[in-house]
Amino acid sequence: MPSPEAADAGPVGAGGPSLLDVDIGGTFTDAFVVLGGRQATGKSLTTHADLSDGMIEAIGEAVRRLGCDPADAFAAADAVKYSTTVGTNALIERTGPKVGLITTAGQEDTVHVARSRSWADGMPLEVQIDRTRAQRPDDLVPRALRVGVRERIDCFGEVLMPLRTDDVLAAVDHLVRQGVRAIAVCLAWSFMNPVHEQQVAEIVRREYPDSVLGRCPVLLSSEVAPRLDEYRRSITTILSAFLAPDTEEHVIDLGDRLRALGCSKPLLVARNIGGVASPSRTTALHLLGSGPVAGLAGAAVMARDYGLDRVITADMGGTSFDVGLVIDGQDRNYEFDPVIDRWRVHLPVIANYSIGAGGGSIAYVTDTGELRVGPRSAGSMPGPACYSQGGTEPTVTDADVVLGFIDPDRFLGGAMPLSRRRAERALTRGIAGPLGIDVIDAAVRVRRLIDGVMGQEIYRQTALEGHDPRDFTMFAFGGAGPVHAAAVAGYADVGTVATFGHGSEFNAYGVATMGVMQTYERTRMVQLFDGDSYTDEADTFNEVVRALKALAERDMAEEGFGLDSVTLRLELDMNYGGQHHTVRLESPRLVLEGPEDVVAVCDAFNEVFAAAYGAGSIHPYGGILVQLFRLVAGASGYRLEARPRPVGAASSNGDSPGHTLREVCWPGNGAVDTPVHDRAGLPDGFSTQGPALMEDVDTVVAVPPGWSYALDEQRTGWLTAAEAGP
Repeated sequence: MPSPEAADAGPVGAGGPSLLDVDIGGTFTDAFVVLGGRQATGKSLTTHADLSDGMIEAIGEAVRRLGCDPADAFAAADAVKYSTTVGTNALIERTGPKVGLITTAGQEDTVHVARSRSWADGMPLEVQIDRTRAQRPDDLVPRALRVGVRERIDCFGEVLMPLRTDDVLAAVDHLVRQGVRAIAVCLAWSFMNPVHEQQVAEIVRREYPDSVLGRCPVLLSSEVAPRLDEYRRSITTILSAFLAPDTEEHVIDLGDRLRALGCSKPLLVARNIGGVASPSRTTALHLLGSGPVAGLAGAAVMARDYGLDRVITADMGGTSFDVGLVIDGQDRNYEFDPVIDRWRVHLPVIANYSIGAGGGSIAYVTDTGELRVGPRSAGSMPGPACYSQGGTEPTVTDADVVLGFIDPDRFLGGAMPLSRRRAERALTRGIAGPLGIDVIDAAVRVRRLIDGVMGQEIYRQTALEGHDPRDFTMFAFGGAGPVHAAAVAGYADVGTVATFGHGSEFNAYGVATMGVMQTYERTRMVQLFDGDSYTDEADTFNEVVRALKALAERDMAEEGFGLDSVTLRLELDMNYGGQHHTVRLESPRLVLEGPEDVVAVCDAFNEVFAAAYGAGSIHPYGGILVQLFRLVAGASGYRLEARPRPVGAASSNGDSPGHTLREVCWPGNGAVDTPVHDRAGLPDGFSTQGPALMEDVDTVVAVPPGWSYALDEQRTGWLTAAEAGP
C-alpha cells in the first residue's frame, strides 16, 4: 500500500524530473523510479523468456508505491533507462546466430590461431594452474564461414591493392548460402584507413537489401574497435555480430512496447564503458556487465556526497558477486585487457570483477568430500529450494533462511513467502548428509565459505591495484549484499561498511545517475618527445582529436545535445620509448596549440607514471609516445542530480519504535535471540550494537556481534567493526 505522503503527492511529474530506471539481473529485475522528485523502488523475478515482462512489472510496482497509475508514469517519463543481461545466455551457451567473417585474403585463420594465452582466458584459477584441464574455446566462426578478399592497406593507411567488387560479392554469396545472420568485417590495417571496410558494407547493403536477405547486421572493425592488434579487433567485431541480432530484436520490441504503454521519450541503455546512450549508438557488446558498471556509477555519486576517496563496491545479487573500486570519487578505472567469456577484446570497459557467488549460488560436496559453493546458480527459475519453484539443490539463500537471517514470511515484504522446510531438506540432502553433520552446521559452513570467498576477492582486487583494503569503505548492495556485508568485510580487513535504503536496487539507482556518454578510440602513434627535444607532431595529434570530435558532434547531436552542452575529455595511452606497457592519462589539453601544451602533456605523463611505478622509474630520455587516443563525450541530460528522500521514511531523531526477537545462528557465536528492527521505521540517528537485524522490504542488514550500526539523515546505515572505532 502507498504511504499517505505518496497518496497526496499531486500529479505525476510535478516538482521535479520523472525517471524510470531498471537493472535486469540474473535472478531479479530491479526498478528505481523518480516521479516529481519522489523516489520508490520495485522488484520482480527476471523473466528470461521475455525480459521486458519483468521490467514492466518492476516499474509498475515502484510507481504504485508512489500512489500513481503506471500509465501516467510512462506518459510523464523524461527517459526510460536500463541495463540488461540480454545476450549473456546466448554467449554462455553458444546459441547465437551463424556469423560470417570477411577478412583480408590470407588472414582467415587469425581468429583460430588466436594468442598463446587463449587456453587460459576466462577460465577459473584452478583450471589455469592445472593446464591439463584447460581447453581453448571453440571458434565462434567456423573455418567454412571465414572468407578472404583480395585487398591491402599498409600500416600508414595507404592503399596498396584496391578492393575488387567481384571478390566481395563472391564472399558474401558464399556466406549467404551458408545461412549466416550477421557479418563481421575485419580487414588488415582498417583502423588506419577504413575505406575498404566501408566499401564492403556498401556492397552488401546494395546487393542484399533487407527485403532479400532479411535483417543481417554488417559490423565493421573500424567502427567497433579501431585499434591495433588484429586478433582482438577481429574477435571484438565477431562477438558484437554474434550478439547483435537477438539484442537488436529485443531492444526494438521493448521500444515498441514502451510506446504502446504511452512512453514518448527515448529508451536509453546503460553500457559497460560508462554512461547511457540510445540503442542506435550502442553495440551489443556494450550491454554485457552494464549492471555492475551502473552500480559503480551510483557508488561514485555517493562517495562524492560523503567525501570518501577510497570506496570498494560489494554487489551481491542472486547470481554473482561484483567488486569495483571508486578512487577519488571516480568510477573511471578502465580494465586495460578485458576478457568477455573466453576472449580478450578491444573495449574500454570500466573495471569490475565478478565471481559466481550470490544468494542463488549452489552449495555441493565434491567426490573427495570437499564443500564448494558456486559458481553454478539456481537463478530465478527454479531458484533456491526455499522459493518452492522446483529447485532442490541447496543455495546460500537456503542457508540464510535456516540460520534465521531471512524471515520466510517477510521476504519481499511478504509478497513471496519462502519455505524453511524445503531449505532444510535441500541442505540435509546435499550437505549435512554427505558430511555427517546437522543441518545448522551445514548452513553455517555454507555461509562461512561464501563469505570467505567474497572477502578474499575484495582483498585480492584492492591489493592488485596497489591499495590497502584497510583504507577503504565498503558499499554493500544487491539483495544479498547487506545480509553478508559485515562478515565479508571482516574477511577483507575492511572496518566500515555503508548500506542503503535502496541497496537491493542499487544498480537501478546507478542507472539513474548515468548521463548520456559516447566514447571514441583511435590507435595512432605520435611522438611528443624524442629524448632530446619536444617534437613538432602537434598537427598529427590535433588531426586525430578533430576526427574524434567530429564523430562526437554527430552522435551527440542525434542524442539531442549540441557540443556547447557536451563535456569532452581526452584520455591518452602513453609510454616511454622501448617499453611495451602503457599508462592512461587524462590529458590536460584537448588540442596542442603551442609548444607549452606539448610540455604540459609530457609532464602530466611523467607524473602519472611516477605515481604508478615510483619516481625513479620515469625515463623521458627514451622518448615519450602516445599510442591510443580516447575521446569521451558526456552530457548530464536525463540524469538524477540529487538523492531524493525515500517516500515514507522516518525522519525524527530518537530511539527505535520497538523491535521483535528472533533466534539467529551467528557463525562463531551460535544461536542468539537477536533484535529485529523494521529499517524503514527507524528514525534518523538511530544506532545499536550487534547482534541485530535491520529488516527492509527486500533485504536485511545483518549486524554481527562486535559490530555497530548507525542510521544517518540520508538513510544510509553504517556498519562499523569494534576495532575500527577510535
